[in-house]
Amino acid sequence: METGKYKVIGTSDYPVCDCCGKTNLKRSIGLEHESGSTYIVGVICASKLLRQKHMGKTYKASPDAIISMGQRASKGEKVELIAL
Repeated sequence: METGKYKVIGTSDYPVCDCCGKTNLKRSIGLEHESGSTYIVGVICASKLLRQKHMGKTYKASPDAIISMGQRASKGEKVELIAL
């Protein structure tokens, strides 16, 4: 996956992680890179790769936070994260 900004598209039922290749995913999330590339990744891979900004600092996002962001994005809320 590319470094840069990602927009959370929403949760997904797609069973394969585009990051690590794991199959039979129970929870996955759709991400769109600022270049326009789209990825479906498992929440564990997403939590390891993505960071969120809060009050000027960058923090690792937990798997539960990733799922919550995916659910909010599915409802139309804009959620952006950074990959380092």
